[in-house]
Amino acid sequence: MQNNPFTGALSTLEMRAQATVPDPTTPPSREFHDEHYGVSFTVPVAWELTRKDSSVSTFNLDARSALRSTRMRAVATIDFNPHPTSTFSGALFYFSVTPDISAAQCSTQATKLSPRRNGTATIDGVTFEHGYDQHGVICTEARDEIFTAMRGNACYRFDMVINTYCGGDVSGVRDITPDELNSVRNRMKAILDSVRFDADRASR
Repeated sequence: MQNNPFTGALSTLEMRAQATVPDPTTPPSREFHDEHYGVSFTVPVAWELTRKDSSVSTFNLDARSALRSTRMRAVATIDFNPHPTSTFSGALFYFSVTPDISAAQCSTQATKLSPRRNGTATIDGVTFEHGYDQHGVICTEARDEIFTAMRGNACYRFDMVINTYCGGDVSGVRDITPDELNSVRNRMKAILDSVRFDADRASR
């Protein structure tokens, strides 16, 4: 049985379509440190950092289970598209704090009905509740991985958000693949793994 030359050509085109682009070299990597709450993490190369919501993000839309009293402290956003031929539209790493709530209220942010519970995760020696939320109208347009834990009398929260838009028949753009989604998640997981807590701010 002879190989179909058109099948081979299509496979090559698909591989090119799914190829990633090189990471930019600016802005450079830098450290974020929240002196009030004693949290630091590394912002990767080619990511932007801001402490103000709405300038590059919409925290309340991305972190749907956060309480009204939750205060966004920082958000790191990817400054380029690693998968430009796909439906990828953005990645955001949030750090937020909800002061003066109970441990149950803190845990619920990651485990309530809408998000799905994934168990627990350890961040710099601290055990966090780990949950997951996704939503969209026609397709899945937002995926949020949620981590919450009490430190002192405040609930510390990290969100890893991946935003996409509808492809296929809706926009004609190729849907992002599971491998591409995972590669974006791994970029944010590296930020999460860099999180450190100041020992003098709260008891572990």
